[in-house]
Amino acid sequence: MKIKFPSRRADGRPKVSIRVVVGAGLVLAGIATAAWGYWGTSAQDNILAGEQQQTAQTYVQPSATAKAEQKFVDPDDANTLADIFGRIYIPRIDEKYVRLVAEGTRWHPVLNEIGIGHYTKTQMPGEVGNFAVAAHRGGFGGAFRDIHRIKAGDHVYVETSEAWYDYEYRQTVIVKPEQIDVINKVPVGMDGAHEGGKYMTLTSCEPIYVNTERIIVWLELVDTRSKNEGPFKEISWAK
Repeated sequence: MKIKFPSRRADGRPKVSIRVVVGAGLVLAGIATAAWGYWGTSAQDNILAGEQQQTAQTYVQPSATAKAEQKFVDPDDANTLADIFGRIYIPRIDEKYVRLVAEGTRWHPVLNEIGIGHYTKTQMPGEVGNFAVAAHRGGFGGAFRDIHRIKAGDHVYVETSEAWYDYEYRQTVIVKPEQIDVINKVPVGMDGAHEGGKYMTLTSCEPIYVNTERIIVWLELVDTRSKNEGPFKEISWAK
């Protein structure tokens, strides 16, 4: 195969065609646009994350004897409601990280506005089986943006109107989107998972801003206390 080298100027320097210059400019422009899009989205995520955090902190949990669940109403779509049943705290992400969790995993208004959604066919907090939830990593506040940071010894706490639940980290895996058995009652692929266990699964897209794979974080219930006993020590600031 012959390799064609660029012709040279009279002074010996290689000639550069206008196409090369324009092509290089387009490449650099593309990189700059992508970078601006990334940082622009990140900045918007930070704003939305702050709003979700504030909403979760000021949210008033309905009592265990309440006749109807408290609803989230999207101000831009009064016909869209979501059942909020608790809060999730992840100290590894931030000392005072808290987000609301609602029933279902539809984008609007659950994942986009509220933050975290519960897979409806999985178990509820504290139950035998798998309490599985989903959230965005990039965009719409990125509630699960940093779940890859959760590691051995870390805990994730769940608060409902009935109790406080303490789940301890067990394992993180990356899977294909079609591997939905990771949220089974006994999570497939989780080391040590067994019938009768009480698990929690955090799911999101991997890598951030791309949906080619899924990041799965598994935890196991290690403690439960009544609502009257108050939150666990690590989240003692919580209401």
